[in-house]
Amino acid sequence: MMNNYYNRDLALRYIKDVIDDGLQKMGDSTLSLEVCNAWIEYSKKVLELTTKDYNPSILLNYLRVINNILYTSSITPQNKLSMCLEYLIGILKLL
Repeated sequence: MMNNYYNRDLALRYIKDVIDDGLQKMGDSTLSLEVCNAWIEYSKKVLELTTKDYNPSILLNYLRVINNILYTSSITPQNKLSMCLEYLIGILKLL
């Protein structure tokens, strides 16, 4: 029998770090699509690691958000980050 231990404080800290990093990148007026996409990939990995044992639907919903914005070329990198950050900030209330 596997014992999955969920550490809420650690999850919150990691997700807050991702949010802080995203906010910093959003403030860069020269933010490239490549950097934006790399941050989205990073945020997805952190969310996967911090929520999969706690509530897998959190990640699934985030993947839907990402899929909706990644392939919409008319959205600027800043707006893509903004949409992801909005979801991540909302998640802090669920943890």
